[in-house]
Amino acid sequence: MPIDHRYHRDERLIIRIAVAFGLILGVLTYFFAQTLSPPREQVSPEDVWRVVRELAPQAGLDPEFVYALAWAESGLNARARSSVARGIMQLTRPAWTEVTDESYSLAWDWQTNLRIGIEYLVFCRKYLKSHDSFNYPLLAASYRYGPYYVQSKNFDIQQVKPPKNEIYQLIFNGNVRPVPPPVVSVASE
Repeated sequence: MPIDHRYHRDERLIIRIAVAFGLILGVLTYFFAQTLSPPREQVSPEDVWRVVRELAPQAGLDPEFVYALAWAESGLNARARSSVARGIMQLTRPAWTEVTDESYSLAWDWQTNLRIGIEYLVFCRKYLKSHDSFNYPLLAASYRYGPYYVQSKNFDIQQVKPPKNEIYQLIFNGNVRPVPPPVVSVASE
């Protein structure tokens, strides 16, 4: 049976077109993703610490613990986004609406996000205390996974899914102040 050389040429042409199309699609996808991803808005550690140092004690929370959570959740990026959470404290819509009637669109304002994050921590603390189970590692677990998940694990930190985040690992292991706050001079305030 004779070989049809036109067939091989057509096959090579189709492969070349497919490769070119794949490259163009890849480049377009990359640029499209870049335009859709929110810009990074790094908040200075000093600014975050000033707000946390003011709000956390008013809520009866250790400010260094709250500061560490902000680092763990977003690295102090006010525009941090996951598939379900927003902002510097990475609040989900259910967590947000649990403690406030304010619009979830305000989650992009880092100071509002910190304030609502602290309110959610207070909610989680109250839930843990109502079950005689409050401690800071469990509070961190409740913040990260939700208080009902922590309850489903019998309020046992050893049964809670171990976090991948190093700061959370330290908190879960009992170091509730793993991130030293910045030294803020009186003159800079």
